Amino acid sequence: MRLEEKIYDLIKETVEDLGYKIVKIEIGGKKKKEVVIYIDNEIQRIGINDCVRVSRAIDPILENSDLIKESWTLIVSSPKRK
Repeated sequence: MRLEEKIYDLIKETVEDLGYKIVKIEIGGKKKKEVVIYIDNEIQRIGINDCVRVSRAIDPILENSDLIKESWTLIVSSPKRK
């Protein structure tokens, strides 16, 4: 199972309980790993407060899971619009 899938399984319920859905998870970064979680909902566009709310809820879950061994940064964002 890929790391993105493991992260998804770990945080899905928490994100959904807050009223959001996970659109995509990306792992990237050069010097420091970045875990980017894209969220959305059916009611309104995602704003900074939504991203902060989800970030604060899932950061401790990811920290305590020890899935990512090296240093990393969590980024929660709205989906990329076309």
